[in-house]
Amino acid sequence: MEINVIAFSPHPDDAEMGCGGLLLKLKDTGYTTGIIDLTEAELSTNGDLNTRRKETREASGILKLDLRLNLDLGDCRIKNDPDSRIKIIDVLREFRPVLTVIPYRTDRHPDHENSYKLLKDAFFISGLEKFDTGKKPYRPAAVISYMLNNQFKPSFIVDISKYYRAKMEACKSYKSQFYSTGMEQKATFINSKYFREMITSRDKCYGLKIRADYGEPYYIEDDIKIEDPVKFFSYLL
Repeated sequence: MEINVIAFSPHPDDAEMGCGGLLLKLKDTGYTTGIIDLTEAELSTNGDLNTRRKETREASGILKLDLRLNLDLGDCRIKNDPDSRIKIIDVLREFRPVLTVIPYRTDRHPDHENSYKLLKDAFFISGLEKFDTGKKPYRPAAVISYMLNNQFKPSFIVDISKYYRAKMEACKSYKSQFYSTGMEQKATFINSKYFREMITSRDKCYGLKIRADYGEPYYIEDDIKIEDPVKFFSYLL
């Protein structure tokens, strides 16, 4: 089946944090949606693979995804090499998404930055007719980037007010990473209360900028076409 919108996530939980609201909103609109995880996050300080897989299934159900796959590129080993590009290209040519959502190009985690370059190159090569993989060439119409740790000036902000609660429930599925306070858990950057508050505060902040309760910021390298500026900017009235 074709999947209209696919988000690529370096680790299970990145897409939930960065574009969970968008995926829920587009699914509610009638589009098919999916997440492709590049790794299993097997080097995470807390939890184990079985726990992480269970958490991922729970989050996928909350997001109502039509597709979730893991390409197993290796946690902290993501690189822009031919084998990795082939795995991305196979996904693109099989599911043919119109919109793809990827991490922003700079971030504190090397997997996030390396994913960006890998994905952008694979997307381009996937459209080349003479690059033969046994599947018809295909290149997504639009590629947008979601925000993880490093902030950027958004190209646009999506109102996710109606879907914010479900987005956060999907994030909370990853209890081993974010929300567990058990004595057996080691303290990390992402399981502190400050990190959890950052996600909420950020989405509130970007929501305020568009006169909404919650908003998710996105960046696109292409120019944006607006047919009717009067109607488009009516939310500012």
